[in-house]
Amino acid sequence: MAALMDGQSLRQIEREHGVPKSTVAAWGKETDGIVMSVRDTLDAKKAQIAELLVDLFVAKLESQIALAKHAGDRDWLKEQEASAVAVLLGVSDDKLIRLLEKYGSNESESGAAQS
Repeated sequence: MAALMDGQSLRQIEREHGVPKSTVAAWGKETDGIVMSVRDTLDAKKAQIAELLVDLFVAKLESQIALAKHAGDRDWLKEQEASAVAVLLGVSDDKLIRLLEKYGSNESESGAAQS
């Protein structure tokens, strides 16, 4: 099989290893089936991961929206230390920017891939 995968012809393999061409050809077909099955599984897993990432992205954005609304509550703000609110909002804004940058770079890559 290694010889076949290295690109040797059926005739070369038959001569060098004493394995009939029909046997090597059958092995090649079996290997092709396995490779296709693995590719299909990987494609399905990639699609599943992409869907989960979109769900995560939406959840993170919803979380950022809820945080922004909460931080806008004047009564809540009065009870907080200014430095703690500044850190919270700074981290929140940084996360939002990073999410948007990542989303933008993924959009650019998928657009380039479709071109």
